[in-house]
Amino acid sequence: MNIAVVGAGAAGLFLSRLLSETRNCNIHIFERTGKPGYKVKASGGGKANILNTQISGECYNNAAFIANLLSRANYQTIRAEFEKMGLKMSVDEENRVYPSTFFSQTVLDVLLNGLSDRVLFHYNTEVLQISSKGRHYYINEDSTAFDAVVLASGSPAGMIAKNRKHFDRYLTDFKLQQKEYRPSLVGFKLEDYPVSLSGCRCKAICSLYQKDKLIYQESGEVTFKDDGVSGIVILNLSAYYNRLKDNKNCAVSFNLMYDDADYNVGGHLRKYGSLCGLIHPKLNRLYERNPFDVKDLRFKIKDTYELEFAQVCTGGIAVQEINEDFELKKYPKIYAIGEMIDIDGVCGGYNLFFAWASAYIAAQALINQHYAN
Repeated sequence: MNIAVVGAGAAGLFLSRLLSETRNCNIHIFERTGKPGYKVKASGGGKANILNTQISGECYNNAAFIANLLSRANYQTIRAEFEKMGLKMSVDEENRVYPSTFFSQTVLDVLLNGLSDRVLFHYNTEVLQISSKGRHYYINEDSTAFDAVVLASGSPAGMIAKNRKHFDRYLTDFKLQQKEYRPSLVGFKLEDYPVSLSGCRCKAICSLYQKDKLIYQESGEVTFKDDGVSGIVILNLSAYYNRLKDNKNCAVSFNLMYDDADYNVGGHLRKYGSLCGLIHPKLNRLYERNPFDVKDLRFKIKDTYELEFAQVCTGGIAVQEINEDFELKKYPKIYAIGEMIDIDGVCGGYNLFFAWASAYIAAQALINQHYAN
């Protein structure tokens, strides 16, 4: 059985590793760059936040789809597969799972070092066309006949404009229902934003509002930039922002008393004549120039930052186009996994979990087909 895998990212590598020991199974991995696993290396700030112990559908844009997936591959399933590969893992106080080395290269080493000699990489090879003849598929103009193809080329998140223009051009001929890619897990550009806050970092209770309706709230560290805000808590707010059917009239609010919501700010100001011992110096200087509600510093959201600054995207191949094995309904033995699908989660190992889990399910389907023939 010959299998073509388009993309050497998290999903493509995990699937290839799971298939590599299958008897008489030859795997060709086509990667448009010269290196595998770029986003895996960047995950978790280089520490590779690969999983979360508390996976649930509510953490994703399509809860029902994830609930069905979890009945076939959950946190324990994927952790067990990594342990079989020899990866030791550690869990932090927020249920995020890392390799025990806290070094992303460890994950790549485990995935790559365990590949059999039946796995062949085609680096610096952009897939422009996938054609079919009879029961076989062909990549570009290569004469190698493939029994199955796995699409794992990811999303345009993190790509500069010239690189994302044609990154999935081979999908054009498939005529699939696709949702437009938009940045998710990304910072916000804000209206009427005081540039004097640039460089400020502080913890806050951060709330996303649409008009006066609270959409989502989470506490964490905020990084103030030249024209907006970022930080893990902001990235999570952006995921919910992007799930709104209409994200007009949205604002982000910062309660700077994140660890003591009942603190008497007015009494502090009357007693000490200043907030300099209470909030970050840059925020204090802003308050002195233009007083604001310390428990509700609110800015209107102008937009998110662009795709090249996003960790993941919302959008991609609609879930209605795939069956429960991640096989395209219209194209037998062509599978789409990972970021190719219109599934995105919040920060904390949820998106890598989906890459591993979708790859695991597709791999099991391919193995079953192989031994059935």
